[in-house]
Amino acid sequence: MSYNLQNIQFGTIYARISVAISCLIFFLIFVAVFPNMSKTFTISLIISILPIFVLAQDYEQNETESSVFDQLFPSAPNEGKVHIIQEPKLDVVIMQFIEENRKLNGIPCYWIRIYSGSANNAREQAYEMKARFLKKYDGIRNTVIYDDPNFKVYIGGYRSKSETLKLLNKISRDFPTAFIVYDIIGFPEK
Repeated sequence: MSYNLQNIQFGTIYARISVAISCLIFFLIFVAVFPNMSKTFTISLIISILPIFVLAQDYEQNETESSVFDQLFPSAPNEGKVHIIQEPKLDVVIMQFIEENRKLNGIPCYWIRIYSGSANNAREQAYEMKARFLKKYDGIRNTVIYDDPNFKVYIGGYRSKSETLKLLNKISRDFPTAFIVYDIIGFPEK
């Protein structure tokens, strides 16, 4: 492990003093327990304690006011303004996240597939499965999709996998072959 001592920025006086006192107490206890140690060992002990002193310093924050949210959500003249102070690198990460999500052309979500079939009567079976589901679990988003050559029944459409897992556990007794499917749904029409 190497340390670049040129880039170290020391924090408050209190932090430096408290770390120095802690290191000194540790060193004095160590010397008291081992009084016959050599000078070489004493020097190596001091050198090994130095990185602890360096790492315990408060580093000066290089934070600035973020402009990302002003770009995304411009405020009207008569509205209040929220000032967000953060690292400039965080603005870069947020913008990368936004660009990656724009490329998806939709919203990632998780569905539970409770039926898939391609038989001659698959369409009727799909709508029967949907009706059976709605009879027990009313109010949960559901849809029947024809994905050539299969009819599929999906329920849920949650943004997080944990919500989807809760629903899967809830319905697993009635629909034992159900499983989770990751999908990207299109943005809503304006």
